[in-house]
Amino acid sequence: MKPYDVNEKQWRLEVFRAVKKQFNTYLGRYTHQKMSDDWHFRGLAFVRDDLGYVFGFNLGFFLKEDIEGLAYSHVGLNVLVRTNGNEPHLRMKYKEFFENHLKKWISMPKSSYTSFRGGVGIELPRMKRITDFETFDEITEYLTDSIIRLNKSVYPHIIKNPSKIFSLIVRGAPLWDESITEIAEHSLQNALNQEKK
Repeated sequence: MKPYDVNEKQWRLEVFRAVKKQFNTYLGRYTHQKMSDDWHFRGLAFVRDDLGYVFGFNLGFFLKEDIEGLAYSHVGLNVLVRTNGNEPHLRMKYKEFFENHLKKWISMPKSSYTSFRGGVGIELPRMKRITDFETFDEITEYLTDSIIRLNKSVYPHIIKNPSKIFSLIVRGAPLWDESITEIAEHSLQNALNQEKK
C-alpha cells in the first residue's frame, strides 16, 4: 500500500466496502457515514427516546496526529459514548459499562470528543497509524479482527442487560424498532455460525 492512498476518497471507499459484510454481521448495519478534515467513517448509532444519541461504533480513518502528506493518520474503530444531556447519572452508567468492558480492546488512551450538534463524551479507540500497514489486505484484516473483538467484548454483556440500562436502546435509524439486545443476540449467533464454517 502506498502511504498516499489514504488521501484518495475512492480508495477509502474500497476499504469500507471490503469490511462492510463483517461490520454488518458482527455489529449491525451502518446507520450513517461522515467525512470531514478529522475523520471519514461509517457508523452504527444507538439512541434512546428520552436521551437521543447514547453511544455508537465507528469504523474508518481518523486524524489523530499530523503525518506529512497524509489526510488521516490512523485507521480503526472507536466507541463514542455521550456524557452530556438528559439523565446524566444514566449516561454515566453507559460510560462505565464501556470503559469496563473495553479495557483490553482499546489500543490508545481514551479521550474526549465534541460533536457539531453539541454532544460531549468519551472516545474509546482501537486504531493504528496508517503507516504501520504495508497492504490493503493488512488494513482490512486489522479492521475485521477489531470488529470481531468488539462483538465479543460487549455484546454478551449487553444481552445480560445489567440494571436494565439497555432495555430501551435501539438502532438509530427508522423504524427505530431494532433493540440493541436483539441486534446483540443476532450478531453473536452470526459469530458462532462463522466459527463453525
